[in-house]
Amino acid sequence: MTERNCLILTQYRITSDYNDFIGKYYHFPANSTKNYLAQFENLPIEFVYYEPEKHGEGKFFGYGIIKKRPFEDKREEGFYFVEIEDYKNFATPVYFKNDDGIILEKILNPEFYNYNNAVRKTTPQFIDEICLDGGILLNFKADAHLVQVLGEQLIASERVGILELVKNGFDAGASYCNVTIENVPNLPRLPNALFEYPDFPGPVIIIDDDGSGMTKEQIELGWLRPASTIKTNVKERIKQEREKATREGKLDTFNALYEVIKSENKGRIPLGEKGVGRFASHRLGKNLVITTKVAEFNYEYVLKINWDDFNITQGLFKNLDDIKVSLSRQPLSRDYGEKNSGTRLIIYGGRDGFELTESEIKEINRTILKLNSPNPHPNTPAPEFKASFFCPQVKDLDEQIIYQKYDPVFQIFGLVDEWGIFNYNYSFTPPYNVPLAAFNYEDQKLDLKTLNSNHWLHIIEGRRLWRKPASGPFFIHIDVWHRDNPWMSNTSDDREFKSYLERYGGISIYRDGINVFPAEWGTETDWLGLKQRQVKQSYRMSYYHMIGNIEIDQSTNMDLVDKTNREGMIKNRAFADLTDLVRSVTYFVENDYIGKRNEYKNLSGDTIRDPRRLKTFSKQSSQIIQNIVDNNYDVAVDQYQLFSNIEDLGNLNERSGKLVELSKSLKNLEDNLKQIQEIQDILTEQAGFGLGIAVALHEISKTTSNFYYGILEVIKEGKLDADKLEELKDTSKSLESELLRLSPLRALRNEDPVEFRVSTSVTYVLSVFRRRFQTLNIDFDYNKDHDFSILARYGALNQILTNLLDNSCYWMDKPEITDRKIRIYINSADRTITVADNGPGIHDSMMSYLFQPGASLKFPPSGLGLYVCKHYLNLMKKRGDIYLAKQRDKIQGLTGAQFILDFSQVISTEND
Repeated sequence: MTERNCLILTQYRITSDYNDFIGKYYHFPANSTKNYLAQFENLPIEFVYYEPEKHGEGKFFGYGIIKKRPFEDKREEGFYFVEIEDYKNFATPVYFKNDDGIILEKILNPEFYNYNNAVRKTTPQFIDEICLDGGILLNFKADAHLVQVLGEQLIASERVGILELVKNGFDAGASYCNVTIENVPNLPRLPNALFEYPDFPGPVIIIDDDGSGMTKEQIELGWLRPASTIKTNVKERIKQEREKATREGKLDTFNALYEVIKSENKGRIPLGEKGVGRFASHRLGKNLVITTKVAEFNYEYVLKINWDDFNITQGLFKNLDDIKVSLSRQPLSRDYGEKNSGTRLIIYGGRDGFELTESEIKEINRTILKLNSPNPHPNTPAPEFKASFFCPQVKDLDEQIIYQKYDPVFQIFGLVDEWGIFNYNYSFTPPYNVPLAAFNYEDQKLDLKTLNSNHWLHIIEGRRLWRKPASGPFFIHIDVWHRDNPWMSNTSDDREFKSYLERYGGISIYRDGINVFPAEWGTETDWLGLKQRQVKQSYRMSYYHMIGNIEIDQSTNMDLVDKTNREGMIKNRAFADLTDLVRSVTYFVENDYIGKRNEYKNLSGDTIRDPRRLKTFSKQSSQIIQNIVDNNYDVAVDQYQLFSNIEDLGNLNERSGKLVELSKSLKNLEDNLKQIQEIQDILTEQAGFGLGIAVALHEISKTTSNFYYGILEVIKEGKLDADKLEELKDTSKSLESELLRLSPLRALRNEDPVEFRVSTSVTYVLSVFRRRFQTLNIDFDYNKDHDFSILARYGALNQILTNLLDNSCYWMDKPEITDRKIRIYINSADRTITVADNGPGIHDSMMSYLFQPGASLKFPPSGLGLYVCKHYLNLMKKRGDIYLAKQRDKIQGLTGAQFILDFSQVISTEND
């Protein structure tokens, strides 16, 4: 460990015979007897100030460091000054004696203590303990290594670094920003005449803009100051003014003020928030030259930085403010255009371990192409700003974003307002070779909060109310494609497009028209959860099926904040709300994405997914072949040309044997399909039981929780209380009762059908939902006097009714629905049951897919409830059915969904 040199310096704070500047300079005589000058030879020196009691308070009051040798006082012969650095006061000056009246220096510093010496040695221990007893006032210090952390380690890639520097041009009010990369060492060499800076070691990165430029003050207090608040002060002012306007109900006044603030800042609100983006230049090269001009002057400023000066050398610490950089001026080096202002960054020398390859340069070009929004909000055009890229050593750089050449299959766009209401246009345009009807819906509305109500409902004074999204309003545009044939062909262009979707598919976020969250960042982190869902269920939609953009505005989306590393946004409440709203839009489109694909497959006959139908076809084919064999059809003559153009039937002598083998194979296929059908039935019924049991488990969970905390209370109190034991006993009985309710929800495949009254099932399901109805204040009723019997599995009807009532509860659990009703009407004459509610009804987009698995607007979307209902009804003898009630069959006075369970063909002793 380095030896520490420590001194005590005598210093009066008010009256002094010397020309001292406390904390800046110490003034002392070159006393030949006491040889004060020699005390300052071994640098650096730590010291504490001591004010003697003779004319002062007798206290130690501050700490500092001396790094430079004393210099002579030119005005007063025989005296010297020594410069003081890093001076810190004590919060509470320390008296020079302890409580027993003993001088502290005599205790801790007896070797060096001499009261008559104004400059005297002391020990590091004494210095440290005096500082601690005085509560030394410390402050943070920036190490020079901070520049490397901000540049190399916070900026994730060359692309991100260049993008950050381009955005600085936007913040400066520029109309353009041109990026050039030249003299890249590992790319084909070109003549020096084609390079602008051939003498600089490559790669050389040049970034030009026509912004307002920087003054000396802006360079010194802004550019050279990490985390400068020049930009954030503007944003903080906007945020405070908006909060004030919201409280006072004066948003119109705020909007006018916002425009004033924009005009004061070159017509824009800065994108930068952290004040560290400029250090991306450190990652891109060892050297930086900045030339910048403001319109008022006819010269340009020149700032030169060698980033290696900030590196740690020989393990020694460097303070950031110890590193000096040169700022000068020079005649104009380029044409600054109409604005007569702008900035140029010249970054050169490269970085070890960060090579620019042709592939990386093409990626940089694509990043810059995607900087501007492809589909901005039509009513709020983005500020005029265009970025371009050029590299003379790389040919065939993209000039257009590839996906703009391909018409989307689905397109949805619109404004999500401050309450999460989506006002949208939505279209389906199949390619010419997919014979499905297109649709185009305009000026539609959808409350996105209803798709995942648990995220948005909160309780205020005992009432469940919608929470306002913290994300603020935003515009969204999403284009979606099917990737498989015939929606997309296998040409080289289509393969290139598919590859583009795989790499860049997803949804980008644009702030004031500039890309701050590229789609690939969100795809990598799976911010919407689409990737994980599609891995589990491959028929679903994921990022590589879509290209989308979200437009946010800094006046209304202040809480959406970029991460410091520029790869995403801080996961606060605002971002969580934005994520949920955007996810709901994708789920909404996904229903049609799945439904239209299935519709085409059904129409084209490409795929039959129902094992029952496949088994029937197999059986019929086997019987036809067996009939041919049994009726001695002459396969050699083949008078009806049944076997023409059929391969693999062998020669004429082998055909009969081959047909017998084929018949056996088809029978085997029939048996295999029967097994698949049985497995599918088992899985469907298990899924149905899972949906049904989820309702009951909600009540079981609450009862179990009460029981658990009751036991904990007894254990904590350490005594058995009769009332508490009785309460636990009642809770235990309640838990047992809830568990017994689970049994009737199960419909076993090997369970024999039994004849029962349908009202029995309604009564049972009501018992399951009674507490939930009370919680949601739902008025439930059914006509007990009408009834009929069916021969079926009791648990099957229980599951059907449970699914329907669960859907009703979900969709009526909205604060705006206050008159909550569910009615069940049993029609004994028609042998039907109508289940109706007073909810929002079924959204038009779901009508075509109601009973298909996977189609749902609930969150999380299982899309199994109605499918399971139809499955159970179709399995009943002579088949039951479920369908939407027509207007004439509806229960009057209810505005929500109404389903009819049709048992008219189901066997019972009543209709046998």
